[in-house]
Amino acid sequence: MAREGPNRAPASRISPSETAALLSRGQAVAVDVRSPTDYANGHIPGAISAPINRLARLLPTLPNDKTLVFY
Repeated sequence: MAREGPNRAPASRISPSETAALLSRGQAVAVDVRSPTDYANGHIPGAISAPINRLARLLPTLPNDKTLVFY
């Protein structure tokens, strides 16, 4: 889902193929909200680890010039 905020589109669901296309074009960043252990066991290449229980604190540090894809 994409993050809402200043200059952000409302959150919406996108398909895996849309996600892959955005990531491959450098138009999006994947944000992995799973636990650090799950992230360490495997994640989308280039994904940022932002566990759901820390997401509110980490949101200001996430890129604001790309679509954020949370999984």
